[in-house]
Amino acid sequence: MKNRPWNLAASALFAALISAGALFSLPLPPPLPPVSPAVFFVLLAGLVLGPAGAGASAGIYLLLGSLGLPVFANGAGGLGHFLGPTGGFLAGYLAAALVTGALADRKRWGAGRSFLAAVAGVLALYALGLPWMRQVLAAKLATLAAAAALMLPYFIGDLVKAAAAALLVRALKPVLERHFPREDL
Repeated sequence: MKNRPWNLAASALFAALISAGALFSLPLPPPLPPVSPAVFFVLLAGLVLGPAGAGASAGIYLLLGSLGLPVFANGAGGLGHFLGPTGGFLAGYLAAALVTGALADRKRWGAGRSFLAAVAGVLALYALGLPWMRQVLAAKLATLAAAAALMLPYFIGDLVKAAAAALLVRALKPVLERHFPREDL
């Protein structure tokens, strides 16, 4: 990439946005994970930065949280969160960022392909998160289908976040074209 300082700054900015999104979460009774806009920012990072930049953003976020900084939902942090019911979803942030970034159309910034890329990112998130949650909560969730049923409202919400991210990318097309020119992609 020709504009390396800008791309590094953008990756750091998205790591901060993911962190802020996780902090502004709505706690729900266990074993339900909190509702937060963090997934929106993970998907948006993939759509804007591509796989490398989005992966760096999600990786920075996960590293900060694993070091104990209060960047996970509700101001939590520490390695122990990777062992709990939402640990797979935390790891899934990285997968979602990479998949969304790999599939995003960063040359035309169109809403349709951006939405499909973001949906693929959501599917990657749940592909890691659901089996982990089911495993950790095996006493309460006898099957993967039970975990999926529990998470269905979240999944629908994450699809709405995918649509919002795609529409935002389309709306920001003039700005994105200026800061992420085609020759950089």
